[in-house]
Amino acid sequence: MSSIARAWRPNVLLRLLILYAIGILVALIFLMPIFWLVSSSLKTRLMILSETGINLIPPIPWQWHNYKDAWTVMPFTIYLRNTIVIAVASLAGTLLTGSMVAYGFGRLRFPARNILFAVLLSTLMLPSQVTIIPTFLLFHRLGWINTFWPLIVPSWVGGGAFYVFLMRQYMTTIPLELDDAAKVDGCSPIGIYRHIILPNLGPALATASIFTFVSHWNELFGALIYLIDEELWTLPRAMLTFRQSFADPQGIYKEYHLEWLAAMAVLTMLPPLLFFLAFQRYFVRGAVLTGVKG
Repeated sequence: MSSIARAWRPNVLLRLLILYAIGILVALIFLMPIFWLVSSSLKTRLMILSETGINLIPPIPWQWHNYKDAWTVMPFTIYLRNTIVIAVASLAGTLLTGSMVAYGFGRLRFPARNILFAVLLSTLMLPSQVTIIPTFLLFHRLGWINTFWPLIVPSWVGGGAFYVFLMRQYMTTIPLELDDAAKVDGCSPIGIYRHIILPNLGPALATASIFTFVSHWNELFGALIYLIDEELWTLPRAMLTFRQSFADPQGIYKEYHLEWLAAMAVLTMLPPLLFFLAFQRYFVRGAVLTGVKG
């Protein structure tokens, strides 16, 4: 019996239907908050406050002006520009320097290579909050407080241990015979990195791109510490102030502009969501292959 015939046997088909039904149900559960957020952004404030349950279909007419009204409350165009600059610059630094460090650990041979790689991985167990004070003092001595540099420069000095590990693991799946053939043709280590490794590193780079872009787009901790002037704020930093602007000093909310908060949350969420959807097929492949060897 062929594999196609076995796939259409009643018990196999029933099992597939059950698995797909469970998968769709779990996906709907996880997507429910997003559906509710988009629905709330198209309602009036009174509609949201008067609801006794969750109504995912907003009444007609939909309040599209909520997005314009919320966007004009604060200079969100400036915050969007700042966020894009930080996210894109950090993304470029992580992919470039992270792949270089991973190339050194994955393809080159030098003394204490494995020991140094283990030390690098050990930094993953060190919370960033532990090093925030010495890091802040370092950036303060450099005169980088109230600038974008503390949020960008760390990505240009290796990109982080996680991304080095991710790309190094993927590099181990690339045959070493390609390096040997390139050396025979007179290619230098830098040439091998440029012409052999990078063209074959696509899935790992896409995976690192998604993690890097999303993490820097949503970065709030660093923005709260290093960005003081309002014209330097990022979207997460501005959203925090935007939410708190509706409350009095005692923390009691005077005006429940939930429709504006929902609209801004949707707009802030869209870029990383679209970025993930654009690279999701490479993300799945890279996440699987990085654990195959090494």
